[in-house]
Amino acid sequence: MTTSREAGSPGPAVSGSTRVVGVCGQGIGYTLSPAMHNAAFRHCGLDYVYVTFEVATTAVRQAVDGIRGLGLAGVNVTKPLKTDVLPYLDEVSDEARRIGSVNTIVNRSGRLAGASTDGAGLLRALGEKGVSVEGSRVLILGAGGAARAACDLAKQAGAGSIAIAARNASRARDTAQVGDASVVSLASYELGPALGNADLVINAIPTDLTLDGDWFKADQFVYDTRYDQEETALIRCARSRGAGASNGIDMLLFQGAASFEIWTGRPAPVEVMRSALEDQLRRRAGREENGHTGQPL
Repeated sequence: MTTSREAGSPGPAVSGSTRVVGVCGQGIGYTLSPAMHNAAFRHCGLDYVYVTFEVATTAVRQAVDGIRGLGLAGVNVTKPLKTDVLPYLDEVSDEARRIGSVNTIVNRSGRLAGASTDGAGLLRALGEKGVSVEGSRVLILGAGGAARAACDLAKQAGAGSIAIAARNASRARDTAQVGDASVVSLASYELGPALGNADLVINAIPTDLTLDGDWFKADQFVYDTRYDQEETALIRCARSRGAGASNGIDMLLFQGAASFEIWTGRPAPVEVMRSALEDQLRRRAGREENGHTGQPL
């Protein structure tokens, strides 16, 4: 397990009593979470610091044991570890157990409790865009932890129907069970009609898909949980047909705010966190415009 402070961003002063939190995953140098959380800790005067932890899938148990052994306050968990950590936790929230995915762990005197804030973050992000899930025909792309959270959210919010489309048919079926959803393949003959029928499309696949703009329609909304790009290929396709669309930056904000509250017991300073994210996105855009596309912020 390796750790790093976010490159190029000043963090809070670290003392002998500083509590450590962070995010565990693979290939997460792009993450904006350190900037968001460290800004929140500074604003609230909390002696915490947020870092990144690169964790191999073969070292998940050791990483979880490290949270206890090192006395970390807690961690976020991201791709591809959200389901892998479950067997090593002492307790899991009802929602996380229902979806089989954890994105937040809190250390309570050596006892590790897991929760998922993805669904709450997504619901709040959709609400910010004026999108209602109730009664909607929902298509979810992907079958990982975020897709499972989205599937559960859709069911709990009263979606009219739910469909899952993913590369791995077995994982798609497992994810569909979370929300009593149907399954379609990513083959164009199935995905095209499914997209055309959906009122709300939620993408939880972290890479670009080959899509036909004709599959989209003006009266639907597309939410791409990716936030590494302001406008993904999926968003461009949707907007080309007049559909509403958004990337996942608001979901990151709101799920992060919920995690902050779990760790600290304090209300999250949402606007401070939003400002930190927007600042990092501007800096990233500036680097890309100047041809510096190496280590992302």
